[in-house]
Amino acid sequence: MLDVNAAKPYSAGESFNALLPILKRAGLEQVLSICELSGGLSNHNYKITTPTGCYVLRVNADAADSFCTREQERFYWQQLAQAKLAPALLWVSEDERYYLSDFIESDLIEGDFIKSDLIENDFIESAVASAAECAAIEHTMIDSERFQRKRFIHWPALERQTSAADFVLRQSSLGILHHGSSPQACLSPEPRLMPIQQDKHSNSATRLLLELLLQLRELSTGPYAISITEQWQEYHQQMLAYQASLTTMHNWNERVAKLLGIQIAIKDWCDNLAACLIKPQFCHRDLNPHNLLLKNNRLYCIDFEYATASHPLCELAVVLATHALTPAQQNELVTQYLSEHPYVSVNAAAAVPAAIDMYWVFACYWALLMAAQTEPSRSADYLAWFDCFWPLITQAS
Repeated sequence: MLDVNAAKPYSAGESFNALLPILKRAGLEQVLSICELSGGLSNHNYKITTPTGCYVLRVNADAADSFCTREQERFYWQQLAQAKLAPALLWVSEDERYYLSDFIESDLIEGDFIKSDLIENDFIESAVASAAECAAIEHTMIDSERFQRKRFIHWPALERQTSAADFVLRQSSLGILHHGSSPQACLSPEPRLMPIQQDKHSNSATRLLLELLLQLRELSTGPYAISITEQWQEYHQQMLAYQASLTTMHNWNERVAKLLGIQIAIKDWCDNLAACLIKPQFCHRDLNPHNLLLKNNRLYCIDFEYATASHPLCELAVVLATHALTPAQQNELVTQYLSEHPYVSVNAAAAVPAAIDMYWVFACYWALLMAAQTEPSRSADYLAWFDCFWPLITQAS
């Protein structure tokens, strides 16, 4: 994951001098500055400034190679760049360790954040781009006795982790899903979807996300494909292989046991998703806020390590699971995205909670597999990510 708005002076990763020969091979002779871009969980990314422009150099992590083939990643990156949905990929090193791409300076997005239980005050404060920007653009208004503050934020500030249970409860509060005495009771086979007009002071995030989702849906699937069930089985087999060899890593094995304990639930979620699938479509599969850039009122994608043809609900689930959207905005995305969708059945909305659960399941597998392939000093960080993702899975709390 990458936040291009959070550059900091060069520090971690590879030394400045070590990168200069790499940049020269990429055709960049006069380098004015190198800044590490924060937000990555595995790969290192650097903003490279030259007299003629700015670029991003990505240094691929060896451990990440187990999650993708670089050839597949480049195929989809180039396809999206051609469709004006991604920065141009300009150069790849012979060993595929280094990628050079265009740098896109992400614009700010206007947001009206209501002080409520939905969006906490600390989220409002963290979303502000800078104190100077805040002072320049802040204004207040009274609307239905609710105090609002209008701010301009960077897209990654829209990040919020949402579980399937949270999604179901919020939709139920709007009367959209069948009511029940528990979150599980809301997961009835045929939820009632109804268009709901977005909040009067809603920012444009929902519209931008929907436009992107619909554009991605129309892209060619290419020669690569994997189902949600196949992905689960692939990650699971990799985890079991490491479990056999990492018998001394007690902290790691304790977390493996947690995943082993919900295999029946995982199979049920995969079966529910398979039942509503008509045909795979292109899927980025990691459209979290750190992998999206806003420029000239349109969104661009980065990080294509997981891109492939797969289940259409993969795209929707990631957006719902990682963006700070109101229940009405969530419903708007679900309704509009699934309206006359050619690749899923008419009752696909019932499988949205399962798709959200599987996103967090895959996140937990990712954290364990990265921890198994990383030096002990960094392994603890990935185990901490597992602990962050685990409570977001239904029945895992």
